[in-house]
Amino acid sequence: MKTKEQSKHTILSSWLRENIANNTFRVGDKIPSENELANTFHFSRQTVRQAIGDLVAEGILAREQGSGTYVSIPPVKPAQDKTMRIGVITTYLDDYIFPSIIHGIEEVLTAEGYTMALGITHNKQADEENCLQKLIASGVDGLIVEGTKSALYNANEAFYTRLKEKNIPTVFINGYYHNYNGSYIVLDDRKAGEMITDNLIDNGHKGIGGIFKSDDIQGLRRFEGMQLSIKKHKQPVIDEAYLWYTTEDFKYLINGGMDKMILERLEKTSGIVCYNDQVAVALINLFKRNDIRIPEDKSLVSFDNSFLAKEMVYNLTSVVYPSKKVGKKAAQLLLQCLNNPLYTEQVKLDPSVKIRGSVTNLNS
Repeated sequence: MKTKEQSKHTILSSWLRENIANNTFRVGDKIPSENELANTFHFSRQTVRQAIGDLVAEGILAREQGSGTYVSIPPVKPAQDKTMRIGVITTYLDDYIFPSIIHGIEEVLTAEGYTMALGITHNKQADEENCLQKLIASGVDGLIVEGTKSALYNANEAFYTRLKEKNIPTVFINGYYHNYNGSYIVLDDRKAGEMITDNLIDNGHKGIGGIFKSDDIQGLRRFEGMQLSIKKHKQPVIDEAYLWYTTEDFKYLINGGMDKMILERLEKTSGIVCYNDQVAVALINLFKRNDIRIPEDKSLVSFDNSFLAKEMVYNLTSVVYPSKKVGKKAAQLLLQCLNNPLYTEQVKLDPSVKIRGSVTNLNS
């Protein structure tokens, strides 16, 4: 009888796993009650309770007192069942620095016989959850992830914990979540912020402002670097000249309706540190609308050294972001983690600055 009951509860738990994996039951869905499952399968309540209890213990299901049992996260394909697929999740894909990152990853993985499964979050936590759910359900051997809103609470921590428990490695790029102790490869953004601000101060600029992204960890680190440079050179701190934005608010900041506020906040500045080249371009266009010349009236520096920074485009002094190198290194690091589940490495790349014509020299 014991063997028979064990067989029944295994059948039911397998049925639940399969229906969660194929999205019949999605994350957050309530599964049928114990009575409903018992009646459907003609099993005892004890057998049903045991099957559900196993999945609760694994973190796949979660019981809520007085409400029912809900899908927590999808079951992870066992690590020993190699899929030769790697999940790659980035915030964006088809422009700016992202194609080079993807090419770098693909170059390394293809040489080792792996294929990629791509997911795009648009820097939205719900989209990251959806990407993780689909990739986990379909089966991947590892993940390379650009964290979504990495300066904020990690709303998808349960997914990453589950992957770690199953020895399915994750390598983060560009940013990583607070208190994360796994593998990542990032640019040393604090050092980059210090270096790019040094460039303004070395050129005689004393009033330094900045526009930074508040929901990604890179924004915080770049701001910290700017502050280090200002303090190091004993320059005045102009608190009102530091502007912050979130992913969703950026379009409202630059659409023209807030020009007056931004100009007032930046009035005492001669040099401005921009979160990235895209922000710098938006600020240049704002200044053009208001007859302010770059670099004669205001000098700008930024990050990423994208195509926007080139001499024939916006001619920006910008921190070099080695996008293809980041992609290749992330893939190489993930392969090391696949070979040794206990291996972790945390890489910070030294930044460099490409000097162009967006900074005027006030020393002469």
